[in-house]
Amino acid sequence: MNTYEKFRKMMDNHIMLSFKGEITSDIITMVLQIMETRLDSVSEKGSVKKKIFNVLVECMQNLYHHSEAEEPGDINTRRAMLELFYDDEYYYILTGNYIKKDAIPPLRDRIDRVNSLSKEELRSYYRQILDNNIISDKGGADLGMIDMARKSGQKLFYDFHEATDTLSFFELRVKVAKKKPKK
Repeated sequence: MNTYEKFRKMMDNHIMLSFKGEITSDIITMVLQIMETRLDSVSEKGSVKKKIFNVLVECMQNLYHHSEAEEPGDINTRRAMLELFYDDEYYYILTGNYIKKDAIPPLRDRIDRVNSLSKEELRSYYRQILDNNIISDKGGADLGMIDMARKSGQKLFYDFHEATDTLSFFELRVKVAKKKPKK
C-alpha cells in the first residue's frame, strides 16, 4: 500500500488521530491540543466535546501510569498506541499497551464490575471509593475506569492479546455518542 492509499484509508475511516510511541506528559499535552483543533474542525462542541476530552485524558493517564516495557528492565520504552476515530453515531477512543499477565485478572474484574453497573450504581460506586480513600499500588483509586463509563454512558470494551511469556497487550475501546442533530 502506498502513502496515498494509506491516507485515503485513514480519511475514509474518519481517523482523527493515530499515535504509537511512548506516552509522556509532553505527548499528552500535544495530543489534547491536536484533538481540540480536530474536534473543532468537525464542528463538535459542548457536552460531547467535554466527554471526549474527559475520556481521552483518562485513557492517556492509564497509558502513562500503567504501561509496561516490552523488554524487561527497559523502563524507558513503555510503548503504547492511541487512536481516535468516528462513524455516523459514535466517537471511538482506542488504546493499547503492554501489561504484566498477572495484572489481567484484577483488571478484568474491575472492568467487568464497572460494565455491570447502571448509571446510578456507577455514581454511587465512584462516591464510595472517594469516601473510603481506596488507593491502588500505582497511586490511583481505579476512578478512571468508572469515570470513562460515566462520561461516555457506554460499556467499556476490552481484550487481552498474548505478547510474551510475561506480558499481554491490553486493548481498551471507549465510545462516546455523537450529539443527535436537532429536527
